[in-house]
Amino acid sequence: MPPHTVNGVKISELSGLAWDQDEQLLYAISDKGSIFHFTLNIQGNRLTAVEAVYAANLADKAGERVKKGRRDSEGLTLLNTNNGKSGDSQLVIAFEGIPRLIRFTPQGKALKNISLPAALDDKNAYQHGNDSLESVTFHPRYGFITAPEMPLKSEPRHRHTLYSTKGQQWSFTAYPAKNSGISALEALPDGNLLVMERAWSGIFNPLVVSLRYLDFQQCANDQTCALQDLQVLSSHLLVDNYEGLTHIQGNQYLMVGDDGNEDFLPTTLTLFTLELGKS
Repeated sequence: MPPHTVNGVKISELSGLAWDQDEQLLYAISDKGSIFHFTLNIQGNRLTAVEAVYAANLADKAGERVKKGRRDSEGLTLLNTNNGKSGDSQLVIAFEGIPRLIRFTPQGKALKNISLPAALDDKNAYQHGNDSLESVTFHPRYGFITAPEMPLKSEPRHRHTLYSTKGQQWSFTAYPAKNSGISALEALPDGNLLVMERAWSGIFNPLVVSLRYLDFQQCANDQTCALQDLQVLSSHLLVDNYEGLTHIQGNQYLMVGDDGNEDFLPTTLTLFTLELGKS
């Protein structure tokens, strides 16, 4: 999508995606604190058209725009979006900077904060403000699952940990590329998890995006897990800065590339298929 505005809000720096099956809408958030709705036209395994039909700046419970310094919205998941009912969808957004999980209406008004796991509640526990909550997903058994983009200061640098709002934790070795951080999580229909990592270590090294499969049943008793690498994209020039991920239907998934707020760069939506859990 070329850069343009909807309702006076620029479509730029998209960081999270989520598909609403009931409403047949794609929701997207930007890391500037905006919400967008898109309709999709998918023919077979091809995304043939995308249309923005709504945009707004995120608002607090009083209806005022979320304040600067508190609006770095990064991760997105949905509730009540595949129950056959229209009009009851809710968004849950993960924020960096000041780490929070907050429920929102689809129109972008805050409803309620969600209590974070204790380990994530202290902003000083993170490596950096920009390394805090980048992702969130809702799992029917474990509740909300989120993770710091990079491991907490108290954790080994190459070991990621996922945290559930119901108290569970799972850890795994980061993808073996320098600075590989978690950029998206997606709970899957089979009850397992799709993890997207992104590694960037300077202009002389390739950007590496890895899609990885976590099978909860394969985790050890201490909840350390061995992930299966499904797909790895690595290039100096051709890989977009993918940040958001969502399941559409069947084996179809959608990723979004962050344009970095550069007018000469388009926002890239990529439809792809994955065969999960198969070696």
